Amino acid sequence: MKLQLIGTVELRDDGGRDLTPRSAKARAILAMLGRVPERRRGRRWLEGKLWSDRGADQASGSMRQALTEIRRALGEHAHRLISDRDTIAFPGLETDLDQDPEGARRALVSGREFLEGLDIGDQEFEDWLRSERLRLTVDHAYPADRRGQIVQAVLPLLVRPQQLPEGIGGFVGLALVDAIARLIGEFAEVEVFSDQGHMGPVLLPGRGMELSINGAASGGVLHMLVSLTALGSRQVLWSRRATLPLDQPDLIAEGEFPQIVFQAAEAAYAATAALPAPVEHKAWGDAAISLAMRDMFTFEADKLRRADRRLQDVLAAAPSARAYAWRGYLRQIMAVERTEPDWERLRAEADEFARKAVEVPGANPLVLALVSQVRVMLDANPEAGFALARDAAALSPFNAFTHAALSGAHLRMGRSEDALRAARRSASVAGRSIYSFWWDSLAGLAAMSMGQLEAATAFYQAAHVRAPSFRAPMRHLVVLHLVAGRVEKAHQVLADLRRVEPDFSLALIRDDPRYPAATLRRGNLLGRAMRAL
Repeated sequence: MKLQLIGTVELRDDGGRDLTPRSAKARAILAMLGRVPERRRGRRWLEGKLWSDRGADQASGSMRQALTEIRRALGEHAHRLISDRDTIAFPGLETDLDQDPEGARRALVSGREFLEGLDIGDQEFEDWLRSERLRLTVDHAYPADRRGQIVQAVLPLLVRPQQLPEGIGGFVGLALVDAIARLIGEFAEVEVFSDQGHMGPVLLPGRGMELSINGAASGGVLHMLVSLTALGSRQVLWSRRATLPLDQPDLIAEGEFPQIVFQAAEAAYAATAALPAPVEHKAWGDAAISLAMRDMFTFEADKLRRADRRLQDVLAAAPSARAYAWRGYLRQIMAVERTEPDWERLRAEADEFARKAVEVPGANPLVLALVSQVRVMLDANPEAGFALARDAAALSPFNAFTHAALSGAHLRMGRSEDALRAARRSASVAGRSIYSFWWDSLAGLAAMSMGQLEAATAFYQAAHVRAPSFRAPMRHLVVLHLVAGRVEKAHQVLADLRRVEPDFSLALIRDDPRYPAATLRRGNLLGRAMRAL
């Protein structure tokens, strides 16, 4: 069974017979299943992408109808689409991207698009679609040898506030673009240009990005459209509509404002990998770091190692505080995910990279936050980590990484309430981040330390649905389900976990002090879970 994703969506059996369902949302379900190696997605995750404006019951009903349509189109192959209360899967589904990556690259270069003409009309799906198209531009439209050679360069960023209302609404719009530009500057080396409309023309090279904002005030509410566009090609890289109540007591610190700032900066950073490099047949350092970051959050062993090679290439070209900080942070992920056997080597390397990150010029709040987590998690030095995280969060309140670092430090210092507060803030700022599962997992850990087991389960379940290979949420879900008497669910998660960590057992957590589940060892939940199992 083969699914065509480049161009119009088509599903054909081995004999070439067209089995494509008619509705756009049914085709979208197939496409979203086809973009993950295990061909399985969480049912709620899919519903959230296709029916985000509906209640849970209505979305579930719409999903059942769409699955019925797909099975009807599959005919005698209907049994291959598997669904239960939690997941939907299509094992054995092949795609053109898997079978013929070179053909996909040629098609993208020639102007074809991923999921051409698939119009869903849901902002959550559009965000996912834009992210996937950008990812494919990087993975398939650019040959690997172009990404393998690094050159350091500064990214031109044109800030262009366009139509904004008078008074407080206009001020909020300007504050928003200023905050976004500042946060982009934490993730990447940027040179900011301003075009306020009353100045002469701004001359820029044919590369870089434009950050624009349009706004209108109506009934005490500021309606905004924020977008990122590639200079030169004019490709829209990211956009977001938002509404901000102007009578909110602190509208800059609360509501959608922080989320827009973080999501725009995250989108800009991800897009650096798809922008033309300043030197032909070279890749710039920030693009390589962006690709490494994306690899890191897959939690897959081979991609974690590839991320490390990318960061090593960046540092071979020139010292970089960000690259050192990410290499240290990567060691923490490797330790938690148990992808490398030599724990002492990971800790020593993390210490070296963390030290160099703050010694090299350019140690901004993001760097401080990443180094903080290394100090807290691998060095067992929460006091040093807290000092770094506190400064980072104060300097950069719209960066989810700074609040995550603060939560981790509070947690290791025994301040559970402060840890949960910072974790919730981190998850709130991250909002619809493509890496939201990372912050959900942290919030789950903080909630569990407070004894809020149902809240912890909800956070971990959300993380597991969004990142099925992420081991930390699964370890905790096994325990939480057993303690709550949900034995069947515990066994389902246990089976998922053992696919990526075959030697996992609750006894391993109990008996190995280096196993990355210290919170479970310290409390009584592990013993209760073992008795229930």
